[in-house]
Amino acid sequence: MEGDANNNDDYGDDVEEDEAADQDGAATNKDDNNAEEDDPANKNKSVKGNPTGVTRLFLGNLPFAVDESSLNDFLGGYMTHVKWITDKETGRFYGSAFVEMRNSKDAAGAVAKAGTELMGRPIKINFAEARSGDIWPPKQRVITGGKQAGGGGGGGGGQAGGYGTKAMSEKPEGCTKLFIGNLSYDIDDDAITKFFANVDAELKAVRWLHHKDSGDFKGVGFVEFWNTEACEKGATLNGKNLLGRPIRIDWTD
Repeated sequence: MEGDANNNDDYGDDVEEDEAADQDGAATNKDDNNAEEDDPANKNKSVKGNPTGVTRLFLGNLPFAVDESSLNDFLGGYMTHVKWITDKETGRFYGSAFVEMRNSKDAAGAVAKAGTELMGRPIKINFAEARSGDIWPPKQRVITGGKQAGGGGGGGGGQAGGYGTKAMSEKPEGCTKLFIGNLSYDIDDDAITKFFANVDAELKAVRWLHHKDSGDFKGVGFVEFWNTEACEKGATLNGKNLLGRPIRIDWTD
């Protein structure tokens, strides 16, 4: 029996060594795959769904509350640059943008998501090869209304239309509801009520959005006011800091 016990111990050691080797191998393969995807030689490689190897995309029907972080998450985390398309005079966001993806494979994956909803809106996504003479990708990671932000690896939130009511979509007549996004996961009814009370905007109702499967908070929600005047006051807080994060606000029906 003692010999059997020793054999079992040896077997257990062999299994642990095999599992460790498998884990090391998986980690190595993952690193190799990442290195391959980041290799400049593969950036414009012809791939399935993108035979010409284009990495520049046009996106339309974007929500006015979108920012660099939420758009990058929507595109799988492989967006390297974004240029928000805005009015040259007013800076008002048009709901569209040009983006650069890490490589042609990531671009093809993003285009395959055309029609998928972001913040309740189906997004238009097309390949958009840069014209001859265009400086693309831009030197800076984020461009808003001709202004550049996020040099190198840094940068702020990259909100599409800037801040305040001028950055929002057209207000529906008699609107009493607002979309609120980029919220801290520590937010609650009391905190959001006090936030809007700063501009004398009394809330009538609050609705937080959660993932259907996990139940996790999505970081967004909707607030309703008693009248349109209070709603307009609340909208002026777009981009203001709430629990350490600039809140995104837009009109909604």
